[in-house]
Amino acid sequence: MQRPSINLDDPETVRLDDQGRSVAYFCRSNPVKVDNDLISQLKAAAVRLGGNVRLCLHDGPDAPFHEMINLEHRSGYYRPHRHRVKGESYHIIEGTMGAFVFDENGVVQEANLLEPGNNFLYRIGIDMYHAVMPISDVLIYHESKPGPFIREGDSIFPDWAPDGSDPEIAAAYTEKLRRMLGVL
Repeated sequence: MQRPSINLDDPETVRLDDQGRSVAYFCRSNPVKVDNDLISQLKAAAVRLGGNVRLCLHDGPDAPFHEMINLEHRSGYYRPHRHRVKGESYHIIEGTMGAFVFDENGVVQEANLLEPGNNFLYRIGIDMYHAVMPISDVLIYHESKPGPFIREGDSIFPDWAPDGSDPEIAAAYTEKLRRMLGVL
């Protein structure tokens, strides 16, 4: 017998949280099957809500392990940061992602272009400054990392990267990183 699929419009299967950096849907039960229909629902939700959206396969921010299907748009600024006690992995489902690792002074140590069928999985270690950004207009990827989510102090932001408060400075920084990948 097959379980009913997740339906982003059904509060029996997901809980909507619009209080975070992006709108999140938290799955209310397990197991969770991610298929093309669910990806289509995520795309439709992004259009309807007008921004980035994530489907959390875990049931809430306090879960000990977090898995998310993220849909992000190229137009945003994705600030470099690190996590003192967490590594994370990215598995590309659709689109193209830039993944960067920096040293303590903001010098890029690695710049990778990730996409399905080529370099499609990337892991960032604990306490490494990193940034990921959509290169394609829309990027969909699976992210996994330890929980729980800690609102204050989970992400540590360096002084050497723009904080995003000035859109022109953030755009110039993003363009500099994209040039390293040979894309604009």
